[in-house]
Amino acid sequence: MARSSVGKATRRTKDRQRKIKSFGNPLIAANWDPKLSMAQNYAKLGLKVRLSQQTGGTEKELVIPKTESDDEFVVDESESEESESGVPDSLDPADIPKGIAKIVRDEDGNVVKVIHGTKEPEQQQEDNKPTEFVKQLEELAQHKTVKERKQSAREQDWLRDLYEKYGDNYEKMKWDKKLNPFQHSPGELKKRLTKWKKTHL
Repeated sequence: MARSSVGKATRRTKDRQRKIKSFGNPLIAANWDPKLSMAQNYAKLGLKVRLSQQTGGTEKELVIPKTESDDEFVVDESESEESESGVPDSLDPADIPKGIAKIVRDEDGNVVKVIHGTKEPEQQQEDNKPTEFVKQLEELAQHKTVKERKQSAREQDWLRDLYEKYGDNYEKMKWDKKLNPFQHSPGELKKRLTKWKKTHL
């Protein structure tokens, strides 16, 4: 019986694929917990996995109000103030959540006024506060120096040949199909040659 050409699926290879080998940022590498998922790590660090709105996949925290005794019944006062739709009965725009509007009607049922809510969700306001880790990331980003690209030996030889043949005539360099096979523009050639001249002339 012939052996299958498909490799045996093992847990070891799966773990090797899942493991993140390196990080681009030393701060993230130092604070990353390999036991947590990517979404959990990002949440712990105060970052967002997706910039768009979350559509699911996260557990909501269940808040159980504490009572003084087991027999005591707790009534949430915020629920009694709100209507069945979950919107407060107040006509003040600051009390109505953003994205929801209240319609005010007269006795005949005609629309008199539409009040649009301006209240921001409380959870969103808390999430907007940057964590200590985010502050460190922002500080690192401000002090980061841009590394200048070094020209390779082959690129330097190519630029030397162009300069020896055409000097500073970048328009003629542009049309040379042998020395400029990738048809670099005069602006690109000038930028590269200016950099080359600093070290070779």
